Amino acid sequence: MIVVSRSIHIRAPIERVFALMADPVARSALSPHARPLAVRIESGGPLRAGSVCHFRLQMNDRILDYRMRVREFVPNQRIVSISDSEVPFELTLETTADRDGTRLTQTERFEPTEEMLTQALQQTQSSAAMEKIYRWLPFLDPEYATRVHRGREQMLAQQLEGSMEQWLTAIKQHLEAV
Repeated sequence: MIVVSRSIHIRAPIERVFALMADPVARSALSPHARPLAVRIESGGPLRAGSVCHFRLQMNDRILDYRMRVREFVPNQRIVSISDSEVPFELTLETTADRDGTRLTQTERFEPTEEMLTQALQQTQSSAAMEKIYRWLPFLDPEYATRVHRGREQMLAQQLEGSMEQWLTAIKQHLEAV
């Protein structure tokens, strides 16, 4: 299981920050990594517990098409959603009053596929050398598979943390510019 979580301080009232988080169309439009093709609350708005949101996004040359069901909705505090995507994930958005504004925390939980872990490893500079080493380790160290799997999960989590920070920064800039 991978858990990625990041927080950011936004100089804006909690009501305004939460309103943006509760608007899947506006929130998706701020993503620096995906272009929204279609985003909607299936029953109409506003977002609430039980709502289902449909997302059709373009990420590079891939089209992602999935739904998120809102499991928990506490106004000005918390939204928890579960996806029905190829790799199911849980998304938690939390807002808390913080100094002269709001602390926004985004947390994602999911079980990565082997393909995701391999892609994360391939994006590192030393992946070819590491793959050669990993082939010989089972003979030298019987617990290597567990450590290799955890290491790949860490690499994937670090990549996702960077993406999440960029998105939170875009949200911060949008809300502070208004």
